[in-house]
Amino acid sequence: MGRRAGAIGALPDDVSVVRKGVHRVRRWTTAFAWICGAAFAAQLAFTGRSLVGGVAALVVASVLCGWVLRPGRDGWVVVVAETAAVVTGTLVLPFPQPVLGFLFGATVRRMLLDGDYRFPVRAAFPVLGYLAGLGVSVLDGGLVPTPEALVPALMPLVGLVVESLALYETARAARLTDAARIRADRAHRTAEAAVRASPVGLVLLDGEGRPELFNGRAADLLGWGEPGTVPCPHGPDITACPEGCARPRPEPVELRLDHAGTTLTLHPVDVRDTDQTGRVMVAVVDVTARRRWEDVLRERSERDELTGLANRRHFLELVDRALVDGGDVALLLMDLDQFKEVNDVEGHQAGDRRLVEAARRLRAATGGHDIVARLGGDEFAVLTPTGDGGVQLARRVLAALAEPEPAGGATAIRASVGVAVPGRDGTGRTSQDLLRDADVAMYVAKREGGGRVRLFRREMGEDVAARQRDKAALTAALADDELVVHYQPIIDVATARTTHAEALVRWQHPGRGLLGPDRFIGLAEETGLIVPLGAHVLRTACAQAVRWQGQGHRLGVAVNVSPGQLSGNGFPREVDELLSATGLEPGRLTVEVTESVWADENAMRLLMAVRELGVRVALDDFGTGYSSLSYLRRYPFDLVKIDRSFTDGLGEDDRTGGVVRCIIDLAGALGARTVAEGVETPQQARWLRDAGCDFAQGYLFGRPEPVENWHPDLLTIT
Repeated sequence: MGRRAGAIGALPDDVSVVRKGVHRVRRWTTAFAWICGAAFAAQLAFTGRSLVGGVAALVVASVLCGWVLRPGRDGWVVVVAETAAVVTGTLVLPFPQPVLGFLFGATVRRMLLDGDYRFPVRAAFPVLGYLAGLGVSVLDGGLVPTPEALVPALMPLVGLVVESLALYETARAARLTDAARIRADRAHRTAEAAVRASPVGLVLLDGEGRPELFNGRAADLLGWGEPGTVPCPHGPDITACPEGCARPRPEPVELRLDHAGTTLTLHPVDVRDTDQTGRVMVAVVDVTARRRWEDVLRERSERDELTGLANRRHFLELVDRALVDGGDVALLLMDLDQFKEVNDVEGHQAGDRRLVEAARRLRAATGGHDIVARLGGDEFAVLTPTGDGGVQLARRVLAALAEPEPAGGATAIRASVGVAVPGRDGTGRTSQDLLRDADVAMYVAKREGGGRVRLFRREMGEDVAARQRDKAALTAALADDELVVHYQPIIDVATARTTHAEALVRWQHPGRGLLGPDRFIGLAEETGLIVPLGAHVLRTACAQAVRWQGQGHRLGVAVNVSPGQLSGNGFPREVDELLSATGLEPGRLTVEVTESVWADENAMRLLMAVRELGVRVALDDFGTGYSSLSYLRRYPFDLVKIDRSFTDGLGEDDRTGGVVRCIIDLAGALGARTVAEGVETPQQARWLRDAGCDFAQGYLFGRPEPVENWHPDLLTIT
């Protein structure tokens, strides 16, 4: 602990002076008591009656030895011995002075040695012994007690008692003072050690703000070479702060020392002395590490862990702040196109790498002037302070995302972007409104094919609202069995017999009548309802094939399967459980997929797993999508369906006929059979039969009909 003038010393050391005085008194008293005792023993041995006096002298001698050998440990045995010696001396000696001398020395010695509770009690026994011996002597001599005889014998005793009690009280007060001063000294030294070792800086300021006392920790924290004033955030002297930093307050005063890079908190406390002099004790605490950790935690709470961008909560706070400030801003919301396929095909680690790369490109495209956030999943947002430039910024962002990297680098990234500007064309004026409207615009961009920018307009919201109503209606249709299955025959061209029926879904809408798949399949795919819808059609078709078998018709069923149904890993298990539940033979079920699944390795793996169950797999609309001989060779399809765009020109266009023949020959070379779709004329049917096509379907053989109107009779080609 320091002062302005140097280190604090100990309190005045009066304790040692008192201790030395007590020790001197104790030594002189012990010497006096021992001399009186020796004289008393000599008087007993040589002056008293021979036998009794000699015994009493031995008792006194043993008491003296006990005083020497066991100082301060006088027990009741010593008290009894002293009392016996006093009684004997009073009886055998002609004068009481030797007895009184011994009694005075023994009493005062005990007073200095014994504790509070022992002296009055133990000292009383020798005194009572003296009185008893004196009484016996008077009565034994036949004397009548008179004042002239008793006063010389009793007055010394009275003086002994009074002086002993006075000395006792004096010694007792000295002991109490000694103990108090010892405790005060210990407390002072303990407090001084605690203050020196404290990790908290302590400074005692006088009324003018000058440090009276301080410890080394305070000097280190405040950077004092020589003691100066304690600063605060508002000035160089905390006691002179106009903000009242030196007054007690609920929160401590925080002080940042830029030169040291540390943060301190100052805790001032008023100190009022007995003379009402105002002083201030300031506790100085280093909170630098805590503040840094709080900053880290705050940063983590505001940032997306994967990309380091602002997270959703923090981004919306910043948007609200910008809107309150009245700035001209625009909110961009973007979603990466086909990101789910990246996760499913390449794995989540590849998806994470794609997200990190997208975040990097977004930062680069915005130039660090705009707020970029990841709201969750593959959804990003940008808040730009230039509302009119929102669309231009969105186009720069798309260009930056789509730019391919050099060989070995990241691939191009497609995204759909929605832009919302507050207060423009019906756009809301809160963060939630902006986010909702930008989401609507982004949804429109994605529905139009993705990879584009759309600025929110009022009618977009109306379209999306209608879309949401359709989604709710479609969900209800699934629950209310409004989705019905129609069946279209598939004919064996060689035998003119119906071998299969393709299951095609229709929506029996209560208000709009029967709706074809083109009116709701797109909605089902966008909303994810395609999965339960596809499961419903598959389950209904398998059950119908079993019923036909019960009626004597061994017809198979063909069911279209969407990529959404193949996005997970459970499709083969679902098919296996369905076959077991219905009892349908696996070979009588055909699942049809389009060429778009070739781009999805996971979907192809699931299809091959379904094929291993014995179910047939058909490639639908061959030649209209991602046709590749390598895929046909790699994946063993059972059927290849020739799209109706090729069958329309049969018999009229030689080039079309040549293409169809090539498809038939290619499928045969790969072990697959062919099905021609859209057959409407007998000429087309005969051409296909002559070309070696295996199966055909189209309006020539029958339209899709509900099961109650569909009769699987043998059909002939006319």
